[in-house]
Amino acid sequence: MTDNVDRTDESTTDGEPDVDALRTDLEQIKSAMAIEDRYPGQRRLWLVHGIIVGFAGVLTNVMFVYPWPEFVYILVWTAVFVLIGYTQWQTSVRTATTVDDPEPKPSWTVVFGTLVAGLFVLTAIVDPIFADVESVLQGAFFFSVAFTVLGMGYLLAGTILHAYRIRASDRYPFYVNGIWILAFAFVMPFVEWLQYVGYALFGILFFLHGAVTYYLLTYRLSG
Repeated sequence: MTDNVDRTDESTTDGEPDVDALRTDLEQIKSAMAIEDRYPGQRRLWLVHGIIVGFAGVLTNVMFVYPWPEFVYILVWTAVFVLIGYTQWQTSVRTATTVDDPEPKPSWTVVFGTLVAGLFVLTAIVDPIFADVESVLQGAFFFSVAFTVLGMGYLLAGTILHAYRIRASDRYPFYVNGIWILAFAFVMPFVEWLQYVGYALFGILFFLHGAVTYYLLTYRLSG
């Protein structure tokens, strides 16, 4: 009888929830921040970046009608990537001194620097390979490489924001953007009509994603 009672007491004790662990989980949930609280202006950047990329995409296809020198396309999209990268980097790092982080976090400067370096390296690698390819297809391949790096950047940003305890609803747009951009980059060189109108379509889709995200985060999920 005594043994049975002892076993019952032990099983009851073992079956009790870990109060300290539950308290820690609750504190982590409560500490999850809206992205606008930590990075003021981030919601607006979704719309701003959408407008920039949307305009550049449509402009690229308009330039196809009146053939422009190749360097013009490079200048346009280089300016787009630099502008997006710089504004995003500024928004990400300028809060470093205003938000107290008791634990070490990934460096946004290193992340953005790595993506930029990776884009240059990949472009340099594929340049000789596609030197003799038809110009339209060559452009599609080069833009696919750039879009791939961009998509990876959004996926990486969403993952890093989790380390900064940004709430899930603010991270999902980064994941969604990264996934569809990677899918688009994958099919663009292999679908003939996308080689011609893919730039405008990409710009329009990017703008729609940015506008919808801005609306949802500002008017639906701002609480």
